Amino acid sequence: MEQNNGELLQPGVTISNSTRRQFIKTAAAVSGYFLSGEEALADARLGGTLRVEIREATTGQTVPAMVCITSLVDGKWRTPPDGSFVPPYTTAQDFAVGYPWKPGDIGPIRLTKGDYHNNTIRSSAYGDKSSYPFWQEPAAYFVAKPFEIFLPNGRWRLAVARGLEYHPVFEEFEIKANETRERTIHLRRWVDMPKRGWYSGDNHIHMVRLTPAQNSLLLAWARAEDLHVCNMLFAGRLRFVNSQWDESDASSVTFEQSGYGKEFRYQEDDYALVSGQEDPRIDEQGHIVALNIQAPARNVARYHVCSLVFDGVHAQGGLTGYAHLAFAPEQFRKTGQGIYPWDATINVVRGKIDFFEILQFRQCGVEDYYDFLNLGYKLTASAGSDTPWGNTIGEVRVYAHTGPEFSVDNWFAAMKAGRTFVTNGPMIELTVNGTPIGGELRVGKDTNLEIRARAWAPVSIGSPKRLEIISHGHPIRSKEASDSSGEELSLNFSIKAQASQWIAARATSQNGALAHTSPVYVMMGGRSFRNEKELPALVAKRLKILDYISSRLDHLNRAEVQALMDDIADARARYKGLLSTSGLRDE
Repeated sequence: MEQNNGELLQPGVTISNSTRRQFIKTAAAVSGYFLSGEEALADARLGGTLRVEIREATTGQTVPAMVCITSLVDGKWRTPPDGSFVPPYTTAQDFAVGYPWKPGDIGPIRLTKGDYHNNTIRSSAYGDKSSYPFWQEPAAYFVAKPFEIFLPNGRWRLAVARGLEYHPVFEEFEIKANETRERTIHLRRWVDMPKRGWYSGDNHIHMVRLTPAQNSLLLAWARAEDLHVCNMLFAGRLRFVNSQWDESDASSVTFEQSGYGKEFRYQEDDYALVSGQEDPRIDEQGHIVALNIQAPARNVARYHVCSLVFDGVHAQGGLTGYAHLAFAPEQFRKTGQGIYPWDATINVVRGKIDFFEILQFRQCGVEDYYDFLNLGYKLTASAGSDTPWGNTIGEVRVYAHTGPEFSVDNWFAAMKAGRTFVTNGPMIELTVNGTPIGGELRVGKDTNLEIRARAWAPVSIGSPKRLEIISHGHPIRSKEASDSSGEELSLNFSIKAQASQWIAARATSQNGALAHTSPVYVMMGGRSFRNEKELPALVAKRLKILDYISSRLDHLNRAEVQALMDDIADARARYKGLLSTSGLRDE
């Protein structure tokens, strides 16, 4: 399409300026559609300009934020500066090859509501819900500085958010011909978690990170989401396709990183990008996440032997865990294919795992998490957005307690120690006799256990609906909100210690947002916190899974089969050993 001497030219078609203006005016009034921002700007009588500054209410400083500007006529969004109509959103492939961006541009346009999201169908992920429970807009993109946008005449909605600790702002307004409307948005905190020693992170983000511009893009996005630690994971490629393993490109990776270790962290103030890996990625066996690594830990020749990766990562001082456990049981029940992901049954009992990713895509999956806690293994609760398959970074996040002084190293130390909770809305806290989340409390029989828990959030984020205290996988006390406007639920009660146990808190908000803590571990008489009553059934369940795994190794090479059978034999012996030491002191 070209413009020449006041005419709009298409092959075989000539349209006069007056006809063009009338077409644009009519189409905009009927459907909100116009050919482009450039065409609309050709006649300012069709619309006006909105100028927006976003400031932090306390400091008055300009801050990045997430934005969506939506027509109240057709429900479709526009982007600065020219008010382009529903422009292409950013797909996973765009991030894999490197998203083109320069400082001052708006950030990637991401769909934020519905099954069809960012070129991927995940009907079991979001359904028809928004990725952030409090955000009902069709899309979002970040802005890093004041901006202006040309909009057609009519009614509009401006939505602005900055993560979970600020009240989002939703304003409706009208644009009239030749009007310039100016708005300063003051974002107000409802909570300041860093002042409490808690810093947010996302343990599962995929984007190529090879250039300074890509680092700048991601840090601007992190600031707009008020997300402090972004774990940028390269991804392995091995997949189970059409009932067989596709190993054609197992040696290659996507979402490459420029390097690993402290030298290649990218940090401004208390916002940081840190390289990691999601690899191996084997659909039936499991997706492995490794954080804070000094170098990739890969063994392509023995790709299915995940213990080699766990040992390699731990030797570097990194952390290991499993992705997608938030929806793994649902995935298994939906597909009926295998026990997904079965590698956890081999390696948690062998002491190889630090964390489970239990919150993702608005789902909190605790079946495997509770099983292994009940078997007596400490595991940190973690969360990851899986962006760009997730809709935006930090839509679920893990908070880690670093204490008064933040550093990336302190944050990972808190992850290792289990001083975490996960959330996509409310904040949550828990103590047992003053012992905080992740701590270990040693008591004698009949000791009073004073349990204090709280979940809180404003209505704008999702006020708490239900708060529960979980011991050994079962609710022992709960509280329901008396109305939907209350911003806090708390539980304060005492029980007598009758056995060792793990205790955690979880909450659900009125809008479906979720939060869950890592446990406090109560040790009575030095005994393990495992669930002695359910131990036989839990062991039997895992032994059955080991039998299943052993039947699924025919496609592997001989070296892999032998290594996995050795690991399975070790795991089997350890499960049986739990039964033989049931009730004994945890040495």
